[in-house]
Amino acid sequence: MSPRLRHASCPEESQARAVMFGANTQGAGFSESARGKSEAPRKLFTADVVRDADNESPSLTELLEDGALLFDAGNLPVEGLAASEQLAVVRARFAGLFRAGQRAIGVGGDHFIKYAALAAVSDVFEDCGVLYVDAHPDCAQNEALGFDSILHHAWKLPHVRPERTCLFGVRQVNARERDGLRVWRPGVIAATELVERGLPAVLETMVAQLGGVRRVFVSVDLDGLAPHEVPAVEAPYPGGPTFRELLVLLRGLSRRYELVGMDVSEFIPELDTARLTALVTARLVKEFAALPMPR
Repeated sequence: MSPRLRHASCPEESQARAVMFGANTQGAGFSESARGKSEAPRKLFTADVVRDADNESPSLTELLEDGALLFDAGNLPVEGLAASEQLAVVRARFAGLFRAGQRAIGVGGDHFIKYAALAAVSDVFEDCGVLYVDAHPDCAQNEALGFDSILHHAWKLPHVRPERTCLFGVRQVNARERDGLRVWRPGVIAATELVERGLPAVLETMVAQLGGVRRVFVSVDLDGLAPHEVPAVEAPYPGGPTFRELLVLLRGLSRRYELVGMDVSEFIPELDTARLTALVTARLVKEFAALPMPR
């Protein structure tokens, strides 16, 4: 496996505008899909598979930008740690980069990386919105922190609020999550709205749901995207937005907000026989890192 992403050519972390790292978090549980019933640890490290796939044929971003401002910091040592210890390590890494004024990009791992990132957002920023890309709302009102209750617990943090959270791509909701949506009442944009209303209108709704914040953190569960583009995920479900549509929306947000960071989760490398999911993840990291800061 490749130790670093070749595209990330910034020589020193201190010089980078964006810093990526891998965090192979495990323990948040699995969905009820056939793919998610095994409790066996993942044998392949997602971030390494992503690096390896992209390094076979390194490329610039679509706008011909190189990775001179992106540093690959390698992988966090979280294997074998208890859940609380994993969360603490990842939370501290995100928070440190936020405080340094650098765009933090964490590649998981399961849903624990999402909660750790949002906890760091709450630690550092008082005025940060959240764009949550996922087929599922993850807001079941469970006492334990798990894959389906990440936002329920995150919204209890001091500075992560449902009224400045936009759930994008939601299309598979169970009864417990529906109850959570009714209690917390975040912003929600269904994938079908892209077809019914178009990208410009969806972007304006996204901005309205994020509220009057200066900053936005982006959390991406890859099952939020169309499964023909990212087939190797825990719980694929038809009808999601494409990578291209997400990228256009991220570009639009970058003109209005400081995008402080992103987590990417739920890629299962063992299922990625064509390496398509790995390449989509790599491109998401590269394109997000290159997004400009607002003027």
